[in-house]
Amino acid sequence: MTEFFIFVYAILAMFVLFSMQRNRREQRPNPQMVTMVGWGLFSLSSTLAILMGAVALALVLGLKMQLPAAPLF
Repeated sequence: MTEFFIFVYAILAMFVLFSMQRNRREQRPNPQMVTMVGWGLFSLSSTLAILMGAVALALVLGLKMQLPAAPLF
C-alpha cells in the first residue's frame, strides 16, 4: 500500500512541475487547481520531513520509542 501512495505522490508531483514549467515557457498563468495541488504536495512533504527529523533527533538523543516491527517497504 505504501508503494501505491508513493507512486501517486510522484505522478502528481511530476504533473504539477511539468505543467508549471510549460505554462511559464508559454507565458500563461497557472490554473488554480495546479497551484492548489502544488501547495498540497509542498505541505505534505514539509510535514513529513519535520516529523521524520523529529523521530531521528529523538533516536539520536536516546529516547526509547517503539518503532514498527515489520518493514515499511
